[in-house]
Amino acid sequence: MGFLDKVERGLEKVVTSFFRGTSTSEVKPVELTTALRNEMDRGILPISEGRSLAPNDFVVSLSEKDFETAKGWGSSVVNELAKVTAEHASTQGYSVQSDIMIHFVSDPSFKVGEMEINGSIKDASSKPAASAPVREPAPKPSGAAAVPPDSAAPKTTAQPRPTSRPKPQPTAPSIPKQAILEVDGQRFALHHHSIVLGRSASTDIPVDDSGVSRQHVRVETRGQNIYVVSDLGSTNGTYVDGKKISTETRIFDGSIINIGQTKIVFRLITTNNGDHA
Repeated sequence: MGFLDKVERGLEKVVTSFFRGTSTSEVKPVELTTALRNEMDRGILPISEGRSLAPNDFVVSLSEKDFETAKGWGSSVVNELAKVTAEHASTQGYSVQSDIMIHFVSDPSFKVGEMEINGSIKDASSKPAASAPVREPAPKPSGAAAVPPDSAAPKTTAQPRPTSRPKPQPTAPSIPKQAILEVDGQRFALHHHSIVLGRSASTDIPVDDSGVSRQHVRVETRGQNIYVVSDLGSTNGTYVDGKKISTETRIFDGSIINIGQTKIVFRLITTNNGDHA
């Protein structure tokens, strides 16, 4: 289990008491955590080789009911959302302009359970609902001597040119991962290039939901561990991490796909658990 998965499990324990007796369609902090991380990944801006600038200011739009629910979570839960997002930036090696900041707004056009997250790159913003600093990644060792903190040398992002070409280090082989979809408590392993989900029994993964079209959504692979989702002209639409999609949309480990009243979770795992699809 990775570090962020442990944090998410801890977060889920923290907020359990807030959701006893509530509708399962309401937005939950654990879902927000995944959506915030995915929005950060989608919004990165490559600066140079090996360095990317990530969004640090996030506006979360919720339905009026979910907005009132979020207000009741308290600062400790919302600050935890910012902290987990900051840890994700640090783990991925992203650079950020300032602390991670999260703002909540109410949108009367949204239904319960719908959300939209817009990330942007900003300096310190005013009155966020939560903020958290991003821990700088540990500096890589080099042959140059360290400059004392009180040195008068100017700050610079330039790296010293090595006097000799370092020997290439062997790269560890990548661990193959299995893509799965979790649908109503069942796991389906994706062993084909294209998988169609819908209400029809002829689809690859039938979904028993009256709000789902006969052929509703397609999940396809675009290379190793790269997957995209496309709506197939469904009546009620397809939502990925709270956003209604109209074009082919990439999904990531932990992405949530909503069709009708059914929630589908996309996972990349290192084992071969799950049913064939």
